[in-house]
Amino acid sequence: MRAFVYAIIIHVAFGAMLGVSLWIQPRTIMPVEGKPVQAKAIDLAAIQREKKKKAEAEKKKKAEAEKKKKAEAEKKKKAEAEKKKKAEAEKKKKAEAEKKKKLEAEKKKKAEAEKKKKLEAEKKKKAEAEKKKKAEAEKKKKAEAEKKKKAEAEKKKKEAERKKQKEEQAQRERDEQEAVSAFGAVAWAIQEEVRINWNPPAGDFEGFSVLFTIRVDREGNVTSVTMVRGSGNARFDESAENAIYKASPLPIPGEPRFYEYLKEFDFKFSP
Repeated sequence: MRAFVYAIIIHVAFGAMLGVSLWIQPRTIMPVEGKPVQAKAIDLAAIQREKKKKAEAEKKKKAEAEKKKKAEAEKKKKAEAEKKKKAEAEKKKKAEAEKKKKLEAEKKKKAEAEKKKKLEAEKKKKAEAEKKKKAEAEKKKKAEAEKKKKAEAEKKKKEAERKKQKEEQAQRERDEQEAVSAFGAVAWAIQEEVRINWNPPAGDFEGFSVLFTIRVDREGNVTSVTMVRGSGNARFDESAENAIYKASPLPIPGEPRFYEYLKEFDFKFSP
């Protein structure tokens, strides 16, 4: 391009010089001896070739620059694509890491919640067990206290019963003694009543005797007569039994507390 410009300048200068020479009238100039000047011929074809060569070089240079620029653009584009891809991969990796972290956090949170729930359940279970144990201990303590109280009450009751029984026994013994004593006082009267009502059968019954068990009610009425030991003579034994029934009611002691001891007694009858 520079060579082309230089060629145009040279052509313009050459034309200007030619015009000036034609405009100025020629004057007779005396030849002056001087040094010979070498003229340099201008080769237009060489200029054109040089111009073309330079143009091609410029074009090639421009093409190479364009190619280089395109290659750099492609490289930049590729780098940007790689960068974008890498950024997306990093973003994806980061998102996955965040997701994983979030999942782990959720998992950890869930595990902690489960652990807390389990601990609370264990605590509740333990509290209930303690409560149950305490209730059972209280129940046992109460049962033991009740048992002890009952045992003491039972002991006291038994002692009272023993005392009462002892007193009753003593009273019964006194009553029995008094009843026997009272019966002894009326035994002769019973004997007399039976003898009065006895209708002796024919025969001699001197030395005979028969033993009966007599039951009477509270008024002395004879309710039953049971022979314990006979005399050996049925007629005598029968007459004695009849005499007892005829003598009813017998004159037993009228004290009510004596009846228990006198409601049944042995009675020996002999003529």
